Amino acid sequence: MKKKLLFLLLIGSIVVASSCKKIKEATNQNITLTGAEVNLSIASKGTSAQVIELSSTTTTSEIDALIKKEAPSFGLKNVKSLKIKTLTAEITNGSNSTNNFANLEDINAVLEGSGKIFTATYSGTPSANTTKINLTVDSSVDLKDLVSSSSIKYSLKSKIINAITNDLTVKLVAIYDVVVGL
Repeated sequence: MKKKLLFLLLIGSIVVASSCKKIKEATNQNITLTGAEVNLSIASKGTSAQVIELSSTTTTSEIDALIKKEAPSFGLKNVKSLKIKTLTAEITNGSNSTNNFANLEDINAVLEGSGKIFTATYSGTPSANTTKINLTVDSSVDLKDLVSSSSIKYSLKSKIINAITNDLTVKLVAIYDVVVGL
């Protein structure tokens, strides 16, 4: 009798545990967030034979507030995964026919936080007069640890193939796919 009772308790515990896990997984929400715009100032620069840092800035992470806006019951502590879906760079000031992304080759946008580094790339040289580019991102990389940092450093790096003769302002915008849950 005791063996039957223990067996039933064991089976009951397994059923309850798996049900709780399913309930917890059912509370997961997939949300898409557009990160805050990050503006970088690029001063006039001559050509370079190798990739150099054009500009960088450090900002506070806004991900927690963005999550709470889209899913009020959740916050950064509830993130199960966070991946960049797209990252764009756009020259918003200073561009003209001789000062734009066509001056650059092998453009990298680098995000750093919590000792983690993520790089998005644009290989090659954009066509003439290009003022907006979509950088290639590895959307399989989970950035939960990187964005949980209190601050994130954004850098723009590239080889300069034609001198930049105007100061440029470049806006970076990231779109994130986030899974939050209990």
